[in-house]
Amino acid sequence: MKQEIDIKDKKILFELDKNSRVSFAELAKKTRLSKEVVFHRINNLVNKGIILRFQTVISTYALGYQSYKIYFKLQNLTKEAKFQIQDFFMQNNMVYWIGNCQGRWDLIVAIWVKNIQELGRFEDEVLNKFSSYIQEKEVSISRKSMQFNRRWFYYDKIEPVETSFGEDLEKIKLDETDLEILRHLANNARIKIIDLANKINVSITVIRYRLKQLEKNGIILGYKCALNSKLFGYETCKAFISFKNITEEKRKQLISYCKINPNIINIVQTIGPWDIEIELEVKNFEEYYKIINDIQEKYTDIIKSYDSVLFSSEPKQNFIPNSY
Repeated sequence: MKQEIDIKDKKILFELDKNSRVSFAELAKKTRLSKEVVFHRINNLVNKGIILRFQTVISTYALGYQSYKIYFKLQNLTKEAKFQIQDFFMQNNMVYWIGNCQGRWDLIVAIWVKNIQELGRFEDEVLNKFSSYIQEKEVSISRKSMQFNRRWFYYDKIEPVETSFGEDLEKIKLDETDLEILRHLANNARIKIIDLANKINVSITVIRYRLKQLEKNGIILGYKCALNSKLFGYETCKAFISFKNITEEKRKQLISYCKINPNIINIVQTIGPWDIEIELEVKNFEEYYKIINDIQEKYTDIIKSYDSVLFSSEPKQNFIPNSY
């Protein structure tokens, strides 16, 4: 059911999507509301299911993980088989994101691996269990992901906040305290420092110092909101675009053009059957095609073709293995 929210809530969501760890005092200042009003409005947005969780964007690449996506076109599905497939991916710690969709693909899963052998073993297990339900599959390597704050429900003239991570990040060795901080923060970015200290059994001073170092070293890249866009009457779609005659300069121009569109929330450069994935939140498929066709017409010299999916649900999303 579509939820109506006022301009005050929209401003709060807009700021939280840029930095979900922002303090109540700072958020009150940005929205020109009292701290008490901000506190109650955030709780109300959570209770309504508009805010699903406060997420910490963590560079798993810097921790030595490589991101792969596997795309499935399914067949002969029974209700029981669909549940078994979904449950397998939900329970598997290698899987950090699941997208159920319609269109070119029926199911997409994203996994972390530290080497190609892990990917091979994972794929073998999936095929061993579910090959009779798989009509077609593809695999891509995620080279670089660029996330942008949502601007379709509230817009200002400030440049979009971009959170990028990928293969160019250096590997960093962390100790167990750092990893525990990340596991607790991953799906609870607004956890209080004192609560984090108590959970890990270290001092507040240690937590403050470690957090600053994790941010400084590019392990923590940002803090975002997971929102239920369907409650706004919006759908999530993705375009899989293949290039021709591509150069680095032309790719940068296309990405810069996409970045300013308020409906585009994520761009992923890939190695695989296509070259780039563009994720959008739109009112309907008509708006989606209007945006993608505009991009295609503007960059007809480098866009060879594209495929599309419409997401029905995204039941799993984590930014680090074994998060709480």
